[in-house]
Amino acid sequence: MERVKTIITDVLSDTFVEALKAKISDIYIVGGAIRDAFCGKDLKDFDFIVRENDFEKVLDFFENSSLKYFFLNAKDFLLLRTIQGDYTFDFMKITNSIDNNLMLRDYTINAICYSLSGKKFFYKDISLKDLKNRVLRAVSPTSISEDPVRVLRGIRLAAAFGLSIDEDTKEQIKSAFFSLESTKRERRREELKKILNLDILSVLKVLEIFFPGKDFSFILKKADLSRQFNELDKKINRDFTYRDVFIVALFSYVLLDYPVLNILGLNRKEAEIATKIAGEKVEDGFDSLFSLFTRYRSICVPLAAALFSLEEGEVAKASKFFVECSKVKVDGRKLGEKFNVEGKELGALKRQILEKECKKLYEKF
Repeated sequence: MERVKTIITDVLSDTFVEALKAKISDIYIVGGAIRDAFCGKDLKDFDFIVRENDFEKVLDFFENSSLKYFFLNAKDFLLLRTIQGDYTFDFMKITNSIDNNLMLRDYTINAICYSLSGKKFFYKDISLKDLKNRVLRAVSPTSISEDPVRVLRGIRLAAAFGLSIDEDTKEQIKSAFFSLESTKRERRREELKKILNLDILSVLKVLEIFFPGKDFSFILKKADLSRQFNELDKKINRDFTYRDVFIVALFSYVLLDYPVLNILGLNRKEAEIATKIAGEKVEDGFDSLFSLFTRYRSICVPLAAALFSLEEGEVAKASKFFVECSKVKVDGRKLGEKFNVEGKELGALKRQILEKECKKLYEKF
């Protein structure tokens, strides 16, 4: 663990944490950063716990610094978050002893704590054993049912670190799967985004454990194909792309018996797009592709729908068609003046001309 301590302290030495240490009695770093340092992963997120009387001192420190901060989960457990550079720092209160706090963690590989002031690690032997052996094990029989978001976190950790899953933990995850809807959507969505950033094959290997009999080869094939189309990296909102929603639509299609879109925490717009993508029946022909193109403003939706339904060569053709069609401009004002039409008549004329021009393009491919 000496190497882990060195990695963590070296990273933190260039952050505000060094100055904060002088203001409070002790800061304990817990969970993910220790796990990631042990496994040779880059450190990005730091979770800290402090004594209750020190939490106010942490808040005072931020108020008197240039760091911006905000609170999360105020009703459930108060969490203070700040971001500095590429790192995210979360602070929570210790409501009991360190040992008791570790028993409230989700998985044993996250139930390790390090005192920055005391320069000492706290953990049960099973935590270090599971880290060394790459095992995902719930800390207690109720760890996951108490916070069902840990279902998604467990799937993410198993995929990210190539973990085997303890049998009792498998049953806990299965039992709590449908309880995910009782948790805050934002927390589910955050875990989903982290899962989508992982290698898709690693994720599917874990899902096969929990959904035996489902054919995930369709997801792998289409997800790999989607990487050929940069248009799908366009953002729907701040942190979700059309490719993200496309892959969730693939999950939804394969896991037909499970309300995936509701459980995973997509917002309304993302869920609507995923439903459209999975619901379109696209054929490799002008009428089908043109109809798809004209029904959506962004070419990302028709492209994703075509990718969902068509074979690789047909998707490449459809992609070129959508891109070229998006360049066709029909001047409604000039048409209205020339033919003395407006309203629905003008709309029908514009579509007729657009269809004619797009068909010329289609015939070139």
